Amino acid sequence: MADGSDKKKSSRKKLRKGFSTGTAATAAAQAALRFLLTGAESRHVSVRLPAGYFLPIPIDRVHREGRSAVAVVIKDGGDDPDVTHKGEISAAVDLTCLHDLHWEMNQAPLCRREEEFESRASSGVILRGGAGVGHVTKPGLPVQPGEPAINPVPRLMMAENLYEELLRWSFPWSAEKEDCLQLETLDRSSVFMPFPSNGFLPEGYCLRVSVEIRVPRGEEMARHTLNPRLGVVGGISILGTTGLVKPFSHKAYEETIEAGLSVAVAAGGDTVVLSTGGKSERFARELLAHLPEECFVEIADFFSFGVKESVRLGFRGIVHSVFFGKAVKMAQGHPYTHAHRVALDLKPLSRLALEKGYGENFSGNIARCNTARHALELLQERSALDVVEEVARKARDRSQHFAGSGVDVRVLVFDYHGLLMADTGGVAAWA
Repeated sequence: MADGSDKKKSSRKKLRKGFSTGTAATAAAQAALRFLLTGAESRHVSVRLPAGYFLPIPIDRVHREGRSAVAVVIKDGGDDPDVTHKGEISAAVDLTCLHDLHWEMNQAPLCRREEEFESRASSGVILRGGAGVGHVTKPGLPVQPGEPAINPVPRLMMAENLYEELLRWSFPWSAEKEDCLQLETLDRSSVFMPFPSNGFLPEGYCLRVSVEIRVPRGEEMARHTLNPRLGVVGGISILGTTGLVKPFSHKAYEETIEAGLSVAVAAGGDTVVLSTGGKSERFARELLAHLPEECFVEIADFFSFGVKESVRLGFRGIVHSVFFGKAVKMAQGHPYTHAHRVALDLKPLSRLALEKGYGENFSGNIARCNTARHALELLQERSALDVVEEVARKARDRSQHFAGSGVDVRVLVFDYHGLLMADTGGVAAWA
């Protein structure tokens, strides 16, 4: 006979995963390119995700638009829909094949960042943000001001999947070729992503895949996001680090944290490392390689809950592994740090810089920063690491308050490239 806990588990609904806007845009571009290459109107395409496996994505429709092909994907957020759920993500794709390439160094450069190429005859993807895709106007985001708000991982996914699509089909080389050397000059709203090689092309050929991502209701959707405050104007951002959207339920995530902590308890350790995500956990693992893998637990934005559950389960040592933005919110004592619940407030950080003697002008610049990433860049440029260290100490004090007495707390603050910016220490045995 099943006990009450078994009945509760069996009745609990399993939440369905969705896919990111980056995956949707990649699938649309892939379907449009396939239509140009084969004439086939695909109902599904398989997108290679960053983890290396493939995810089938339904294609709503494909059609011609002049020389281009346009494919549309309906975004599916799973059981945790955001503002883009059920929205259209489309890609308009065009091909330009050139041959008899003879480049002169005094010609207008193809791209504003010449170092992105091995040569001016590189094949690759020209990516633009069309209607409904925002463009970046302020520093501090993963992409530069002036560029379309399409994050680095979706860009990489698009380049890799389109390259594989070209390898999969035989390009009709007898079709349109352009003998002229007039290649499209990229403006600041475009980015170029070279293919790994030109080896799939006949000698002397160069192939450009032009992709414009569009989101018909993107500008309306963006009003319900943080984009306007972050300086992303004109539409939504194309996001995703894994290609998937995990359903978010507070109760479900708390149960996930509890399960992770229970595994750590069973491993027999008395120290747990609480990270806010996969990257911060990876950086902590490299630094604390002597600790068993079971003691590393992701708690996302559940700062207070993660600490209190760790104490309840008997841990006497807690290490936080966080990026600077989370550390700022932790230092301010927010028990839950998600951006939708707690907006970033850099005024306390500005006051801290002033107290440390960095002057009103510098502290004012900190207060006006667009993101915590931007603020950290200014602090690093000024070598104001004492400010970062003080943020880490304040975050440790807040965690200590949640933990109570008899628990040692340590905070590791990393920059966005994995450099350890601050370490509050705490217990020598952990070092």
